[in-house]
Amino acid sequence: MNSTENDSRPGEAAADDGYRFGRCTVDPRRRLVVVDGSPVDAQPKVFDLLMYLLERRGRVVDKRELLDALWPDSVVTEASLTQAVRKLRQLLGDGADRQSVIRTVSRRGFQFIAPVDPLGPTEPSRDASAIAVLPFTDMSPGRDQDYFCEGLAEELIDALSHVDGLRVAARSVSFHFHDLDIDIRAMGKRLGVGTLLEGSVRKAGERVRITVQLVDVESGYQMWSRRFERQLDDVFAIQDEIAESVATQLRGATLSARERSGLRRQQTVGDAYEFFLRGRQSLHRMRRPDLEQSQHMFENAIATDMRYAPAWAGLATVHATLYEWFGASADDLVRADRASLTAMELAQDLADAHVARGFTLSLYPRYDEARPHFEAAIRINPNLFDAYYYYGRASFAEGEIARSADLFRKAAEVRQEDFQSPNLLGQSLRMLGRLDEARAATHEACVRAERILALNPVDGRALSLGSLALFEVGQTQRAWEWSALALELYPDDMSALVCATCLRAKAGLKEAALETIERAFSRGWGKRDWIEHDPDYDLLRDDPRFQRLLAHLK
Repeated sequence: MNSTENDSRPGEAAADDGYRFGRCTVDPRRRLVVVDGSPVDAQPKVFDLLMYLLERRGRVVDKRELLDALWPDSVVTEASLTQAVRKLRQLLGDGADRQSVIRTVSRRGFQFIAPVDPLGPTEPSRDASAIAVLPFTDMSPGRDQDYFCEGLAEELIDALSHVDGLRVAARSVSFHFHDLDIDIRAMGKRLGVGTLLEGSVRKAGERVRITVQLVDVESGYQMWSRRFERQLDDVFAIQDEIAESVATQLRGATLSARERSGLRRQQTVGDAYEFFLRGRQSLHRMRRPDLEQSQHMFENAIATDMRYAPAWAGLATVHATLYEWFGASADDLVRADRASLTAMELAQDLADAHVARGFTLSLYPRYDEARPHFEAAIRINPNLFDAYYYYGRASFAEGEIARSADLFRKAAEVRQEDFQSPNLLGQSLRMLGRLDEARAATHEACVRAERILALNPVDGRALSLGSLALFEVGQTQRAWEWSALALELYPDDMSALVCATCLRAKAGLKEAALETIERAFSRGWGKRDWIEHDPDYDLLRDDPRFQRLLAHLK
């Protein structure tokens, strides 16, 4: 067999996560065929036939080979194969008289002839200086410490991000591999990292046992390991020791004073810390019930320890996010203001406090006052994604498009898994007329969104924002498919509605765009100064309905 040919079993993808040809998309993992944006019913043998021919596209596949592959344990005649080919052609809109997908080669067999675009995310290139921190395994008697296990890992991610020259994979990707039975090398390849930090937690009452190990991905060799068994209040000392040991192992050089300071976690009492970790666990989900759960947990942490600045910063971020995305309630803005001020008073050297303060001030909007806080956060931690991302958003809303491009570019560099920042970078660059750079950034956004969806196929934000990126790079059919799925899964989600509006407006579908944006703007969802600068809304600006809706936003 030619070395370029594929010897996969029927129905299995070889190296790709999917294929697109003509009006069709095929998802081998879900055994799904989509034609003109709608799933079609493919019988098992028909799907197996499609995959067998598709994976051997360009080669004439003999009838006997197909019979042996598709019916390995049965004796069937060529009539069964002929019937399966006929059903497949009907499914794909092909035909015996118009063979644009599958060609019949007389007396020999069949050949898949349609041009094919392999889908599926390309794996990131391996970065020896990068590390992924996995959520620790819960070994507690009640197996009820998932928030604690995730929280410890996330605190270590934050701490290690202060180390120059060390890239730390985002929780959005590394946490998907928790409890999956995947080989270390395969996991590291998917994440594009050189090392993995993993461990376990056994928590009983006020005692905690933490076991941790640092593993080299390429060799599987355990580079460093420790076991700690202490009182719960000592967890901060444990985290500091783990972070410093890992950083020293990977850097192989003395850490600077700034880096050592960044590795240390602010201490509090055990109950306050547990509430804080619970708050962080749901903060990332970006839906109102989850944000309200985070709010409740951060408030409990503050009630337990009024001087715990990270909880105040978290609470400020919750209220600022609720204000920006969910109705622009004046009460949320006042609470964000108060919480961010308190965080700043308690910890001037906490980067998260500066980000929360900058984010809050940008919503007033008091951009001149917000700017020094974002810049202070970057000085404290030059690798902090949130500082660049929120600063970039504030700059765009202010109309400082060139600055927003610089900041989104930096955000995309420090978090190489994030699809949002290259997508927004592409938009800013298009507005600046830098079209070649914009295309490259938008293509990168597509690649990153696909990687996220390979891990979590129902990630609504990846589907929503990814649909806009796909449209910009000319993959319009997939753009509509992603947007439709996001709306189907999350019909009341802000991102799904706004991105669907922008997609429809880009396509010139004014009435459809007004229908989706009304579902969002009528609830007060939306950031007016951002919308005023966003060219995706240009088609709608002169419409009285759009103007009335926009007038209600803050």
